[in-house]
Amino acid sequence: MDIKTIVVIGLRLVHIFSGVYWVGAAWMMAFFIEPAMRATGPDGQKFMQKMMEGGRLTLSITVAAILTVLAGGILYWLNWWSVLTTPKGLGFAAGAIIGFIALGVGAGGTGPAAAGLSKLGASIAAGGQPPTPEQMGQIKQFQLRLQQAGRWTSGLTAAALFMMAIARYL
Repeated sequence: MDIKTIVVIGLRLVHIFSGVYWVGAAWMMAFFIEPAMRATGPDGQKFMQKMMEGGRLTLSITVAAILTVLAGGILYWLNWWSVLTTPKGLGFAAGAIIGFIALGVGAGGTGPAAAGLSKLGASIAAGGQPPTPEQMGQIKQFQLRLQQAGRWTSGLTAAALFMMAIARYL
């Protein structure tokens, strides 16, 4: 086995495994955790605060998304001649473009909303008092942004996953 084959296998493994984590986390957040958090009110907010504490969840999803895109980009670079000259390549390119958009939505929407909610929750907890009406308004704004960005990211990652899954057969 030559070095290029070993590199391609490694990149494919990074691309696929980090992509699975990214897509799974996006779907889990958008369709299960965020709705449960909203439905359970203050207790759900406490849960979300604990889950977001230290930023590890957001960081892990961000790292997975970036690894997915970087590994995929390098794979394209290694096979650039076939990307725009074959239906298979165009299918992968379409999935990549959708993936880039999903990364942008996550970086610009989901991440900042989760970080803002976490920071606000920590501030409220440190104060030892229930949230003020102003803080409740901020919480609702962060939750709405988290919900919207999460659903967009979930839909976009689903579309990217779909294109990547079928591209080989085009």
